[in-house]
Amino acid sequence: MGDYTLIVVLVALLVGLALGKGWERYKLQGGRLVDRRRLRDTPHYMLGLSFLADGQIDQAIDELTKAAQADRGALEVQMILGNLYRQKGQVGRAITVHQALLQRSSLTRLEHAQCLLCLALDFRHAGFVDRALAAFREVVRLDPHSRYALMNLQKLHEEQRQWAEAAQVRAQIALVDGASEHQQILGFLRNEIGSTQTAAGDTAGAAASFRDAIAIDARTVPAYLSLGDVMMERGQVDEAVGLWEQLVREVPERAYLAFDRLERAYKKSGRPGRFVDLCETLISRSPQDWRARLALSRHLACAGRHGEALDLLFHALPHNPHGLVVHQAVWEVLTALDLDERLVRRYVDLTREAVFYLDPHVCMRCRYRSTELLWQCPQCHEWNTFVEERIAAKDAPIAEAISSE
Repeated sequence: MGDYTLIVVLVALLVGLALGKGWERYKLQGGRLVDRRRLRDTPHYMLGLSFLADGQIDQAIDELTKAAQADRGALEVQMILGNLYRQKGQVGRAITVHQALLQRSSLTRLEHAQCLLCLALDFRHAGFVDRALAAFREVVRLDPHSRYALMNLQKLHEEQRQWAEAAQVRAQIALVDGASEHQQILGFLRNEIGSTQTAAGDTAGAAASFRDAIAIDARTVPAYLSLGDVMMERGQVDEAVGLWEQLVREVPERAYLAFDRLERAYKKSGRPGRFVDLCETLISRSPQDWRARLALSRHLACAGRHGEALDLLFHALPHNPHGLVVHQAVWEVLTALDLDERLVRRYVDLTREAVFYLDPHVCMRCRYRSTELLWQCPQCHEWNTFVEERIAAKDAPIAEAISSE
């Protein structure tokens, strides 16, 4: 009896494996079984994919078109072809292909969502914003976990400066991912909402939005700056100072963005010495902070302390020998010192190997370059991706020049 039971179990297992293999080879479509092996039997399908992987779009289109003729029911081939047409700039043809696929009555919910996603991308590429928005929303309705559709939906809202809608979509993406990495972007989006309110004269609403941005992500730098500006307009100097000092503590590498504001606020509140203390604290914590030295040197130069100002600039040069803004400050101080020959010679020695440029920044995602710090890249549209671009400096000769003085 035991042997008989074992035989029955083995037979059932073999039957299950056979059925699984059969289902792998066949797909139920339109009430009939369609043999999916035909795609693999023709060389055009695999050859088309090879061309696609190699970036040879025209050859990929030719081969996949032939594969589609061998199996007209192959949904995935038609979808790929439509996407390739869009990539080639033949957006009208891509729209036609994807709209035709959506007419198939046998599509599953997921297949319908994928075809609609392709069509939404077509609309976006063609500049049909309203149709693209509607299509992406429908994709999300069919497949709430379609991250790619959500990302495109967010970017469309951002392009239209619909910041509140973009923030709502980003919150959906955060739920899909289940990660906290989205807080930074949510903070920047909330800051944009505040900037829009400021432009409209709604300072109370703007202040609330800026506070929300900081609460969402304490590293949302522009929110500190803007909220402090609002406080200054209201005459709340101490509150503004507190916000900008909080920025310095939370994001010390961006502290320089608040230097001018803090210097003016300290002076207005009758405490100009606090700016010197702030810069000296930053320099002691980060000896490579050339921006704090630059800010302090300008402050001292305005007070007539040109010798101390120049010494700070000479010590800032090794950390940013190619930054034009440092050299401009040196020239101003040297002029104030009547171009002392010894100091001019020291400056020339320090900068002999330097190549000047204007405070450049580069996007870490797409390498877009800008002479100013941007919070959103105008090319790849990612948030907070800009860093300073540095040309490798010959530090040894400069360091020796400083130490020899």
